[in-house]
Amino acid sequence: MSAGIRRGDESDAELYFLQQHYRLKTRLLDWTNNALAGLFFAVSSHQNQNKDGALFIMDAYQLGPAQEGKYDDGKKFERIATSRNPVFPRALKVIFSWEDAGEFPNFIFPVRPDYFDRRITLQRGCFTFHVPNGGILSPDHNPTLASYLIPQGKKSDIKKELAMLGIDEFSIYGDLEHLSERLKQAYRIP
Repeated sequence: MSAGIRRGDESDAELYFLQQHYRLKTRLLDWTNNALAGLFFAVSSHQNQNKDGALFIMDAYQLGPAQEGKYDDGKKFERIATSRNPVFPRALKVIFSWEDAGEFPNFIFPVRPDYFDRRITLQRGCFTFHVPNGGILSPDHNPTLASYLIPQGKKSDIKKELAMLGIDEFSIYGDLEHLSERLKQAYRIP
C-alpha cells in the first residue's frame, strides 16, 4: 500500500523505523537528541492538552552497561546500536520471521537510524528497542534516566517561546501541510 509514497528500496530496519515514526505499533520508543524538539513534543501532544506533560532525558550510552547487556558471544553492549549493529538485525529477524520471543536480546537497547527520512532527520530521531519482559524503562535500566514535569498551564507559553526559537510544527515535520499552517498563523489567515 505504501509503495507509491516511499522509495521502495528500504531495508527491513528502515521500514521498521518508519513504522514507528509514523505511528504503527513496534517495539521502538521514539527519542530525540535535540532537547528543544523533545520539549516541543512534551508540550504539543494533542491527546493530552489538559494534562501535565513530561520531558524525559537519559545518557543512552549508559543503557546497555547498566543492564549488563551482552551480545551472543558474551561481549558487553556498551554503545548505541545502528541499524547494522548485530543486536538490532537479530531482534528484527525474530519479529519478521515470527521466531520464538526467547531469541530477542535480553536487554533494552538504544538504536540510531541512518537518517534517510525527512521527518526522522528534522527531529534528530533515535529510539530505544524494548524487549518482551523488559518492563517499562526506569532508572533500574539506566540510572541517568530523569524526567521533568511540565505543568499543563505552562504548555502554551512554552510552545510560543519554542516558536520564537524556530521550533514549531514545520521545523519538526518539514512538510507542506505544516508550512501552510505556519504561513496562515504568521499572516493571520483564517
